[in-house]
Amino acid sequence: MVFAEPRGDYSWLFDLVATDPVARHRALARHQAILAAASDALDRANALWAAHYRSRSSQTRLGAALDQARADMRWHMGQTIYGPFRAVRDAADGDDTAHARWVPFAVLYLRWEAEYPDEWGAPESRMWSHWGTKEGVLQRLDRDGVPEDIRHQIAELILAALRRPYRCKDWAYACLVRHLDDPLFFQAVEMLTSVDDPSVRLRAQFVLHVAAHPEQRITRTSWRRWLNATR
Repeated sequence: MVFAEPRGDYSWLFDLVATDPVARHRALARHQAILAAASDALDRANALWAAHYRSRSSQTRLGAALDQARADMRWHMGQTIYGPFRAVRDAADGDDTAHARWVPFAVLYLRWEAEYPDEWGAPESRMWSHWGTKEGVLQRLDRDGVPEDIRHQIAELILAALRRPYRCKDWAYACLVRHLDDPLFFQAVEMLTSVDDPSVRLRAQFVLHVAAHPEQRITRTSWRRWLNATR
């Protein structure tokens, strides 16, 4: 589904990762309320579609109502974090203006999952697969590149993914390593290769392997192939 170019003030979305719990929960409640309205509109659209599909005698009336329900759903979705995110995802290749404008919200989405996974993953915080959305964000950043002004945040997100127990789609963070050239980041990764946790050590070694071979395409099976080759 295509969403219109997001409009309005989206600055409140950054409170989804605020350290102040009052501000964060206020933003979370606002986000979830808008998503609930979008979900209600989608339910209405689905019910109207079913009636429209079965009935040929009132197609004009039902068709107009269906269009309105779908428009309501798109509008509400566009007011949440998914509006800016989908602008990044759906922007044409080479559209540097759209990429620069909306990519901070893609990073925000990743930070939200990293820092407050329970709030990010709550059913009320999403309408579709949050894991698929995470993978889409990471793959889009890999395809378009990582702007210099967000590279520090991406480096921190990669390090956080290396240190914690594996979460679904974390493998896609490895795709972004080739876009980084910060010696301090790679020093931090190198230090992780000697920690006690064997899973962390191996993941850090894999990241260094990816950095040393930027020409290799990273897929969900790359880690397993590398792991098998090292045994």
